[in-house]
Amino acid sequence: MSPARTAVSSAAVALAAAASAPLLAAGYDRPFPVFAVLVITAACAVAVTSLAHRLTRGIGPAAIPAGLPVAVVWLIALASWAPGPVKGPVPAAVDALLHSGARILTTAPHAPATVDLLAFPVGAVWLAGAIATVLNRDGRVLPALLPGALVLCGAAVLNPQAAGPGYWSAALIAVAAAVLLAAAPQARPDTAHAGLAVPLPGLGPAAGPRRWRARIGAVAMAAACVVTLPGALYAAAASGALEGWPTRAADPRRAAAPQTPVELRNPLSYLSTWAAEPDVPLMQVTGPRTNLRWVALSEFTGPVWLPESAYRPGGAILPPAKGTPPKTVRTTERVSVRDLPGDWVPVPGTATRVNGIGVAGDEESGTLLSSDGPVAGRTYSVTGNVPDWAGRPAAGAAAASGSGYERYLRLPPGAPPKLAGIALKAAGDGTAYQRASRLAEYLRDSYTFEAGAPSGHGYEELAKLLVVPGKKGGGATSEQFASAFAVLARGAGLPSRVVVGFGPGSGGGDDRVIRTGDAVAWGEIYFEGLGWVPFDPNPRTRSQGAARPRAVDQTKGDGAHPDTAGTDGHVGDGDGAGRHGRSRSGAGGTLLLVLTGLALIVLSALLLGVPSLRAIRLRRLRQGTPSDRILAAWTELVVAMRIAGLPVPASATAPEMSERLARELPGVEPARLHRVAGLVNAAGFGGAVTPDDAAFMVAEVRSLTAGLRRSRPLLRRLSWWWDPRAPLWAAQPSRLPR
Repeated sequence: MSPARTAVSSAAVALAAAASAPLLAAGYDRPFPVFAVLVITAACAVAVTSLAHRLTRGIGPAAIPAGLPVAVVWLIALASWAPGPVKGPVPAAVDALLHSGARILTTAPHAPATVDLLAFPVGAVWLAGAIATVLNRDGRVLPALLPGALVLCGAAVLNPQAAGPGYWSAALIAVAAAVLLAAAPQARPDTAHAGLAVPLPGLGPAAGPRRWRARIGAVAMAAACVVTLPGALYAAAASGALEGWPTRAADPRRAAAPQTPVELRNPLSYLSTWAAEPDVPLMQVTGPRTNLRWVALSEFTGPVWLPESAYRPGGAILPPAKGTPPKTVRTTERVSVRDLPGDWVPVPGTATRVNGIGVAGDEESGTLLSSDGPVAGRTYSVTGNVPDWAGRPAAGAAAASGSGYERYLRLPPGAPPKLAGIALKAAGDGTAYQRASRLAEYLRDSYTFEAGAPSGHGYEELAKLLVVPGKKGGGATSEQFASAFAVLARGAGLPSRVVVGFGPGSGGGDDRVIRTGDAVAWGEIYFEGLGWVPFDPNPRTRSQGAARPRAVDQTKGDGAHPDTAGTDGHVGDGDGAGRHGRSRSGAGGTLLLVLTGLALIVLSALLLGVPSLRAIRLRRLRQGTPSDRILAAWTELVVAMRIAGLPVPASATAPEMSERLARELPGVEPARLHRVAGLVNAAGFGGAVTPDDAAFMVAEVRSLTAGLRRSRPLLRRLSWWWDPRAPLWAAQPSRLPR
């Protein structure tokens, strides 16, 4: 194999080994540096293994372990560049080798690129490149693509949510396959290590037209894949056509045990204390006015509500939480925490990115837990999708039911006997949304807000608080009312949970101070097609001397009064947060994007594919025996006649075709055309032809082709080199005249 062909095949092997890099890099918070690391890893693996293969000639597989010391040095260098939890490059590299796979499975997607999370993919890419290099050097071209394909399959299993980068990974391995097949040697090298090889003249591998036609056909098919596959994948990825499919691959991270929060005071229990002392600063916020979510509580034990516990370490970019409403507003806030207790991180809506603090996330609720300890004294920036309920139809929305929602309907034993009757009477009849609205209205209208009420939100406290609808109840705080709403909702058959958060705070402009009096709890109901919809059960009236918390911004759906639907059955009062811009757009442009992608595919095939295939065909005019060159030139001439629109019957002989050309091009000497026909017959039927005859034939065909093109109309001349029929005609020379 020539040095140039060897270099091209080695580059193709490296590309195949690195094909999984886009998909693997999508699982980190900064994809490009990880992508670069994996590409460098593949290139180094191929280069080192190629050198080792030359040094261990005759025992090719030994080149794979021979290059592993270089891989270890590369991993130590990565430990210096991106250290993990263990200090020191060498200890960090050893720790990464031992625990990388387990930590990847116990870490949420988009984690920071540290050596303990990079070692496993780096090792996989290195081994893929090394094994593929040995296979390719031993003449096994197609098996050399298998290691990279296996790593790509593993990357797809590890990052099932990263659909877009997966398309590009598939395109890269397709390109690598095309280049590797095109650069493969014409004949497989003799891999036998025993026996005697006796070369016999005339019995070597045939290099005739049939072999060349098969080879060019294979390269043409590979080139077509290179042109069309990336375009097709781009069309699907850009339009998001596949992202709405209901079938999703299972995430292997779900099989690993999640991180649980440390023992902390129940966040609901703070509300009664804070209501009595409403002016204590908790945090300073800079950004658009919006409410902040703190903790979601889904499990009710009877005495208390408990927060979610499935927290997984994550990076700056967070996976989307389940039950996110269909219409949201992207909002960014900068939060400086003062005396906020606990490890939970306040965020606007559902957080999508957090900078300045390490977090672990719960995918079910979107609640974040600080992985750096208590949040007091920390400053961070967070971007979240805040629900925008303006104009959302809700009157006919159905409550979620079935598998996965039983936990949001579960009430433990020991409920007060009157609770079920109060729930059914307060909810009444109608749709699920109407019943939830009546429950919130019952709590707001039948009770008062009392800042000095004692803490507690279990069955015992609710039994003392709740009265039959129509009677006037006592006073309590947001702690009891949010708990009462969620418990009554479950008693009425509505999946519910409690959320603790904060109102926008006080202050002018975008700089605000959130105090203890801004803390509030509300209930949420899960509706099909809407996700978790918040309901505010806090009373509109307050007891003597009690100040109702500055809890919620009435222009937002997150924690406000979405239950006050208008007569048209739409959520919200119409004054949503749309002034900050919508984070989701309609799907009206999907069809346009798909059509644009398909048009790009066709255009790329015409502009690049057809001329490339012609250039490959023209190589036959310079290579091979004189007979091969003459027949290849004749094929090009007949293809040119068909492009020019001349009738070319398959039964026509070479002299008949020459006479047809003489009539079409009267300026050409008939003797030259007769010689062309004679050379074709001689080459096709075993006559003697010389290299000078082949050179004359090639030059004459080029001259005749140029004359045919000049004789055609302008439109035909402009489209001559991009006629998509030419490769098809040239690929079937048996159907062309002889």
